[in-house]
Amino acid sequence: MKFKLSDLLKTNTEPSLVVLLGAEKPNQNVLDVLSKNSDLIVREAFTTRGVLQDLPGVHLVILDELISLADTSTEVLHRALEMSGIPMVSQEGFLADPNEWLGRARLTNAKRISFLPARQINLVNWSGGVGKTTLAMAICKRFVQRTGLPAALLELSMGGSALHARITPDLPEFFSIATHKEEPALWYGVSLYPMDGRTIDVLWGEDPEGVRKVLAEIRRKHTLFVVDCFPGHPLFPELSKPMSGLVNLVVTSPRDDSILQARRLMNEVSEPSHLVLNMTKSLADRTETGVSVVLPYNETWAQSSDPRLADPILELVYKGWKTKGK
Repeated sequence: MKFKLSDLLKTNTEPSLVVLLGAEKPNQNVLDVLSKNSDLIVREAFTTRGVLQDLPGVHLVILDELISLADTSTEVLHRALEMSGIPMVSQEGFLADPNEWLGRARLTNAKRISFLPARQINLVNWSGGVGKTTLAMAICKRFVQRTGLPAALLELSMGGSALHARITPDLPEFFSIATHKEEPALWYGVSLYPMDGRTIDVLWGEDPEGVRKVLAEIRRKHTLFVVDCFPGHPLFPELSKPMSGLVNLVVTSPRDDSILQARRLMNEVSEPSHLVLNMTKSLADRTETGVSVVLPYNETWAQSSDPRLADPILELVYKGWKTKGK
């Protein structure tokens, strides 16, 4: 097989590195240094959203002050960059040793990072045992693994913590996190906030503004905020107030009592809201009307937080989710 000289030259000069310069005021010296390297592509972004949108395939991020947009906070951007493992340096730091940073870039595998708007998902039912915690864990795990964006899971329980039982009893509890004694634990990159009704009753009664600040911080630092809700919890009214990006998912199993509670809640929670029928075992279980998602009973899926539990729900929240890159 013969090759034309032009084809060989094209192959040899094809860029192998992608460098993203994210700065409201790009340093011309940085651009000059980058322009001397024929094996790289330079992308420029001036806003927090622009950096996130341009991250797919990037090997090095040179980052300085950006224009912060409301739908992409600086905290979300930095959390996504930390999770991605992409080397990051300031313009000044890059100029101090360009060869060092370009060398790091050559050792980096390009990551898939997506831009998605912030959402809060409330999974709610008065009845227990319908799989809310299992679905909450599956949704968060899948979201982080597929998008590279930060997610948080907050548990509203009146009894013992299901997250403590499912993961480890050593997880820092919301009270300790809110009082700055501990940081939230990470599980598959997901920030965890276990919370029961007893301790929060004290904290909410003594310092409601402090609790609101913690909730605002969770929203600011994470693209996806999933709440495993019991409607009788003291914080449920606060977390269920209608707001931009909030989606209510009323979760039920085929049990008559949980279906009745779910129908009641569908009339009480704000729009947009969806009815999720979980843990179905037969065709007869699937005859309920007005159901947006039907999920099977599968213990293996539940134990592993299988993506097949999360994807149909994320499709409700982010249209086109099933067609995005895997």
